[in-house]
Amino acid sequence: MRETSERNIVLTGFMGSGKTSVGRLIAEKTGRAFIDTDDLIEQRAGKSIPRIFEEEGETAFRDLETEAVQQAAQAHARVIATGGGAVMRPQNREALRKTGDIVFLDAEPTVLLRRIQNDGTRPLLQTENPLERARALLKERRPVYLQADLTVQTGRLTAAQTADAVLEALQTERRVKVNLGERSYAIHIGRGTLSRLPELLDFAPKGAKIAVCANAQIQRLYGTALVDALNAAGYDAWTADLPDGEQHKTLQAAADLFDQFVENGMGRGSFVAALGGGVAGDIAGFAAAAYMRGVPLIQMPTTLIAQVDSSVGGKTAVDHPKGKNLIGAFHQPKLVLIDVETLKTLPAREYAAGVAEVMRYGVIASEALFHKLETRMADILRRDPALMTEIAAECCAIKARIVEQDERESGVRATLNYGHTFGHALETVTGYKRFLHGEAVGVGMVCAAEMSAARGLVGPEFCGRHRALLRSAGLPSKMPDDVEPKEMTDAMKMDKKAVVSTQGVQLRFIVSRKIGSAEIRGDFTDKEAQAAIEAAKR
Repeated sequence: MRETSERNIVLTGFMGSGKTSVGRLIAEKTGRAFIDTDDLIEQRAGKSIPRIFEEEGETAFRDLETEAVQQAAQAHARVIATGGGAVMRPQNREALRKTGDIVFLDAEPTVLLRRIQNDGTRPLLQTENPLERARALLKERRPVYLQADLTVQTGRLTAAQTADAVLEALQTERRVKVNLGERSYAIHIGRGTLSRLPELLDFAPKGAKIAVCANAQIQRLYGTALVDALNAAGYDAWTADLPDGEQHKTLQAAADLFDQFVENGMGRGSFVAALGGGVAGDIAGFAAAAYMRGVPLIQMPTTLIAQVDSSVGGKTAVDHPKGKNLIGAFHQPKLVLIDVETLKTLPAREYAAGVAEVMRYGVIASEALFHKLETRMADILRRDPALMTEIAAECCAIKARIVEQDERESGVRATLNYGHTFGHALETVTGYKRFLHGEAVGVGMVCAAEMSAARGLVGPEFCGRHRALLRSAGLPSKMPDDVEPKEMTDAMKMDKKAVVSTQGVQLRFIVSRKIGSAEIRGDFTDKEAQAAIEAAKR
């Protein structure tokens, strides 16, 4: 087996969990290079780790460890084994997660303690009672270990079996954590994750009412079986009816949900589960935010566009005739389940529309992801489950890190709107009937690229890569000739991201200077935006 992903495989866990031995085996199986951060530390210091502790102390060691982690994280397609305490520093976790998937090698405390009880090379265990010290360290570190993308139980496995289990887990499921203090939640991504909902509802008491909100088609495909499984597990689950289509994402649809909640006796201890695409997530999410001033929400997206974007981050909204998503609230979910198997039932056009949102992540945050789209579009379009698990996890990790920095979109989160200012306006002026959301965003990204090029921020090849990638996915790559630029900019001024002052409405645009980065600009004029729309028609 040879792993082709560019992301690193990062092993973390307590001393005795087998990170080094397992890491070497994974590297051998996948043809990757192996990096042990402890080896890097000793190379930098010119002495062993026990000597560093003895002569310089733990703080000096941790500083060297951070340098080693930063060095290792700059590599790609490597297997990295970290020291047991490396992930305790937030900057280390951030660096490792940016380029890799973090796997926690877990085992029962008794197993770990048995493995290390006679190991005299562990500086932190050189105390009168090493086992008591180990128990205290494990208790302190375990909550941080559990923030890993994946957890693999290793207690009864050999090193070879653990290596196989890690590789299998990376193929079938990823986990991304959105760290927002008491509102933190996990995103589970993989094949068959919908079936895991009953076991993952550890925060919901048995007997709790759960409204599974879905349209008729999604109910037939997934909803009925999910409700049956929840009821078999001891919950009081039922199906709430939703309409299908962006044109129905209205206050009336939310009001209809409120009626169903009341009729079924939903209280503040009840749960709302959104099952479906972005429309389902938005309507049910907004209803959950407003009903009884807020009830817990579970997001279970079944479309690509919802899996990589709208289900994560807490934005919920319905549309107004004058603008998209004008009526809404921030309401973070308690859990997100992304089952890539549901992508198989998507119509080809809807699936392709989701690729545009993936492309947006590449433009603003990851040149590697953009390159993956350029080189593996055939595999993406055939909906390869392992690849789509990997891509969804990359997108969710990017969004999670941005949301953690700026939950309410007062700063960096606005970069996620690349292509959306133009795209939302295009949806509005065409009555939400001509373009799917992702299609409109794709055309919007071409407009943003053309506007960047007109200012000299990027060259023509930047725009060319946009258009070529959209065409390879079967998406529109030009603005329709009959769309009026002034009508578009008028619609943009109703966008909730526009800045209103005594001098009028100032539009904010997201532009880029190169693939993999983005910036927020408020200095583009209506005339420049209109010129970009005209350029996108060519």
